[in-house]
Amino acid sequence: MLLKKRSCWASLICILFLLTGCWDRIEIDQRGFVVGVAIDYSNTQKHKFKGTYQIVVPSGLKQSSQGKSGSGSSNKAYFNLSTTENSMPAISSKLAVRTSRSPYFEHLKIIIISSELAKDDKIFADLLDFFLRNSEMRRGVQILIANGKASDILDIPTFNEPTPIDYITSIARNDRKSNYMLPESRIGDVHEYLVKHESFAIQTVKLEEKGVAMTGSAIFDGHTKEMVGFLTGDETQGLNFVTEQVKGGIIEGKIKDHTFAFRAERTKSKITMQQLNPTKFRFNIKLATEGVIDKSISDYDTSKSETIKNLEKSLEDAVQINTLKAIKKLQQTYKKDALGLGAYLFQNHYKLWKPIANDWDQGLNIFTQSEINVQTEVIIRRIGNIIKTTKE
Repeated sequence: MLLKKRSCWASLICILFLLTGCWDRIEIDQRGFVVGVAIDYSNTQKHKFKGTYQIVVPSGLKQSSQGKSGSGSSNKAYFNLSTTENSMPAISSKLAVRTSRSPYFEHLKIIIISSELAKDDKIFADLLDFFLRNSEMRRGVQILIANGKASDILDIPTFNEPTPIDYITSIARNDRKSNYMLPESRIGDVHEYLVKHESFAIQTVKLEEKGVAMTGSAIFDGHTKEMVGFLTGDETQGLNFVTEQVKGGIIEGKIKDHTFAFRAERTKSKITMQQLNPTKFRFNIKLATEGVIDKSISDYDTSKSETIKNLEKSLEDAVQINTLKAIKKLQQTYKKDALGLGAYLFQNHYKLWKPIANDWDQGLNIFTQSEINVQTEVIIRRIGNIIKTTKE
């Protein structure tokens, strides 16, 4: 009995050694919450990269919540810290000794990479590797390509937001109001493209009139992992229609030099394919959208079916033109399939896809030789309000 009791006490004492606290615990008031990271080439010969971290100041956030501007108050809601090194781990380590609070990435919202850096062979993937491996990182972090210096984006006026990152995040979510920009590009989605070796597009940002603009997109080669160029806002609208990423926004049409606006509410893209020979394909893309007239023309009576047909035809032409612009640039200039046609073949015609996979948008580049036809259909469901109509 005595031996049993001793064994029991010995076991309890051993268990106590296992009930230690969290070995890496850091108090919340000792953490430096990084909300944004900008990466550029360094201007120094000694180091290759320049990293800029935007870190929030809790006391400044409190002032902002009480109605004061984050940029105009004496105590800002953020500060930017920059340094140069030859790798992202070295940059983070160097910054840790320059701030009283160690950098913490759990609340990171945006990573901005300069277009100059993204165009360099394989550097883009190596930079993302640091964030993908970091245990504090979330796969919902947004990736942006800066048309210019990435660090400049972190210095923009904050307007009605406490930090520049909050301001940029709010704009990035406006894809329901504008179809000239891509939906948010998450680091998890970009990682999937890199693993599958598929070409893809990423949301862009550039300085414009003391603020930022996020129209257009950056095109990446899925094999070399480098950026090959940009699409304009019009071309990005066409890309969004093909990839079914239009969540709303305005389409402008013209009739006899008069401009009217149509708000897209629902869109659909359907792709069909014909194989003309082993390395020649014909794709037919049918784009359909329906919505409401947001701005009509007072000289036209929109209650007439003939007028509605004319308006729909004008909108169909506008969508088709922008889509063909995007296709032409992707096929002839960049020679990269950001349209997802290769993914369509992989999913729906795998036996045809397997022998040509390595020559789709590299090697023989079958993508550039493919025939792509676009049909558009616009349905005006509601004509909205009008001020006045006159008979012709």
